[in-house]
Amino acid sequence: MQKSLGLVLVALLFAGLNASAQTYDVPKNYVLKTKADYARYEPDVIKTADWLQQTPWKAQSQKAEEATQFFLKWAKGTPAVTIKLVEAVMNLSDRNPQLGFVYMAVFSKYVLQHKSGFDPNNANIVAVRAVVDKYRAEPAHKPDEDIEHLIELDGKGELNDWVISTFFMADN
Repeated sequence: MQKSLGLVLVALLFAGLNASAQTYDVPKNYVLKTKADYARYEPDVIKTADWLQQTPWKAQSQKAEEATQFFLKWAKGTPAVTIKLVEAVMNLSDRNPQLGFVYMAVFSKYVLQHKSGFDPNNANIVAVRAVVDKYRAEPAHKPDEDIEHLIELDGKGELNDWVISTFFMADN
């Protein structure tokens, strides 16, 4: 009985994730010229981050490209978020470039959701954890020693310390 209940719960979880991924629409005909324009699309950026995190890479490749392009155009000009692409982020996405977009989108989501009391360490931790989670969940990922190392650190409870020290070193 418990085994079948567990299977039902897992099925419901995946159905819920799939339903949320299916309800996402990439913004169309967006205009990004003024500060107000960028602010208007902040909720869409948050939805885009969630969608990129939840959707398998090969599931909807055209939509993924459109979502990524929308996010990149927004990120390039928004005054609300500054993303520093340090060497560590580049290394984490060199074998799987989509992971770089996950990092940037989730970092941006964190910034937008924590405007007061923003902590860059927490933003980097959340974004790097999102990369690790996406790598683990993504069936189409290419093996990557850098991320495998982070998975090991996470297993030892040392991932947060690695993120803080790595991003601190990159800033200095």
